[in-house]
Amino acid sequence: MSTPRVPPRAEKRGAEGAELRNYRLIERLSQEELATVYRAAHLTLDRPVHVHILRRHDWISESRFQLAARLAARLSHPNLVPVIDAGHDDRYRDYLVTPQLDARPLSAILADGPLSPLLAVRIATQIAAALDYLHSQQIFHRDVQPANILVGAEGVAYLTNLSLAASPDTPDLSAIDEADYLTPYSAPEQRLARGEAGAALDVYSLGAVVYHMLTGEIPPAPGTELPSLATRDPALAPADRVVARMVAPQPGARFPSAGAAAAALRQALRGQIDQATADMEESRWEAAAEWLENPVETALGATFDERFKEFLARGRRRADELHRRDVIRRLLNRWSRDGFFRRRALGQLIQPEQIVSYNIYFYELRALYETRTEPVARTRPQSPDDRSSFQPFSDVWAVPVPATDAFETVPPQEIAVPHSVRVLTCPECSGSASIICKVCKGQGTIEKVSKVSGPDNTTTSETLTTQCTVCRGYGKQPCAKCAGTGNLVEEQVFTWSRRAKVFENTDDIEDLPQLAIRRRLEPVFSGPINPYEGRWHSVAPLAELLRAAIAEAGDDTRMLTSELKIQGAPITEMDVLLDEKPRRLYLVGFDNELIGDWSLLNPERLVLAAVVAVLALIALVAVVLAFSG
Repeated sequence: MSTPRVPPRAEKRGAEGAELRNYRLIERLSQEELATVYRAAHLTLDRPVHVHILRRHDWISESRFQLAARLAARLSHPNLVPVIDAGHDDRYRDYLVTPQLDARPLSAILADGPLSPLLAVRIATQIAAALDYLHSQQIFHRDVQPANILVGAEGVAYLTNLSLAASPDTPDLSAIDEADYLTPYSAPEQRLARGEAGAALDVYSLGAVVYHMLTGEIPPAPGTELPSLATRDPALAPADRVVARMVAPQPGARFPSAGAAAAALRQALRGQIDQATADMEESRWEAAAEWLENPVETALGATFDERFKEFLARGRRRADELHRRDVIRRLLNRWSRDGFFRRRALGQLIQPEQIVSYNIYFYELRALYETRTEPVARTRPQSPDDRSSFQPFSDVWAVPVPATDAFETVPPQEIAVPHSVRVLTCPECSGSASIICKVCKGQGTIEKVSKVSGPDNTTTSETLTTQCTVCRGYGKQPCAKCAGTGNLVEEQVFTWSRRAKVFENTDDIEDLPQLAIRRRLEPVFSGPINPYEGRWHSVAPLAELLRAAIAEAGDDTRMLTSELKIQGAPITEMDVLLDEKPRRLYLVGFDNELIGDWSLLNPERLVLAAVVAVLALIALVAVVLAFSG
């Protein structure tokens, strides 16, 4: 995308190694439209990050850069690049910070040619989910293009750059020339004036990106009829109608949401997806069936061990079996036969409208924190082995501490800093090791007054001089401050302690049958992780967990180690029509427990059971009354 026609600020060369607030700039990575991107590290936490420094300082560029930071900082979605910090530096001016992600711009990937249908559908589905989330927040991206999409090695996709987004707090950007923001991916009706934005703009742009991914060619100008996808590959012909609807000239003719467009694209390319996957045959599925990859599977699947991969494979096999035509109907019929009060032939009574299968995950992070306070000076009497050290003393975090078991809590204790010993003359005794006896004032004797009784029973006082019991007649006593050594030792000490804390989070299960899911959870991963590594922050529930854990650390406290445990369970949601009313049913776990509402029960048999129970109760009462009479 071209930039506003203003002279760029002179690029600061040699920034590598410089410090910007809490970050050290390590390496210049790229130059974006508005910013220069550096690989960097947080100075205190040693967390790898990317620092984006604004390189243009006209009011429009500053407004757009601040808008992108402000919006991204309050949004949370696994397919949006989060902003974890932003601010203003006296030297570098405006900057924002994002996690370090192992991803490349889609524009760079497309420079090598078109993508496989499977990867194109995967990217489109993830970006559509991000767009639908933005739209639910009344935010419209208005700049969806390959340069603003990042793709990781495992196919996880991220939407970035909200600098042209329309939202309730977007500044007036209508002064920007059309040539500075319109791209081959922009809808023909797109304008930057306030109030002229909607989901249809982003659906169009996503359709143009899909066309580019499948053909390897930049889409023609808006309003121009798209060449058929079949000209590149006849097997792509079923997707023609989907892409054509996404980029329809009239906004009202496009799909109502990005998610609906992505689902239609997947349905159209099921044959191509079948050829690219060995464990699912989507062409044999119900038309309404869909498999959703959990973000943790796309972003981190290759990171986990064989146990996680085996669980994911089982979940995919389960979905493939359930989604086959008429399988769910037969399953519901069997369920009906297994219970007296269940509706008869439930499989024939329902009309499936949507069937979605996916895996739900529960996350537990166990973190060990160590606290080392700033050192303070402590004095004590000199011991025989104490000598002044003229070496620079260590930073407290470099001081060896006692070995402990993993995640063991250690109560606060003081530890001396090596090489911090300084031997000082005792100010109390001036190095003499003794001080004048405070009892006898240095005389060695004290006077005691005793009472003596005379023969006539009178009492008189008699003063006697006796040896001082404290200094034993010497007139001096050992100096208490230096314990009679004449010297003090001043050394630096800090307080050291350790504590463990557990953090928990889950995928969004608010509207799901939580009890049934929890009963079927099974462990799928357990192992140590680096909580500051960017990839772990690419999944929203994990990112929330890690942010909470990192917030526990600070200047005096660090997270020493952390262990992540993940449990999972498969679930299938079914939106169906039953008695001409919309219902939602769930199949939970690998045993496919059916969860629904009262509509699954047989009302006639329930009434019959109630009548029999009432008659039995009446009969029992009659018998009791007869015997009592």
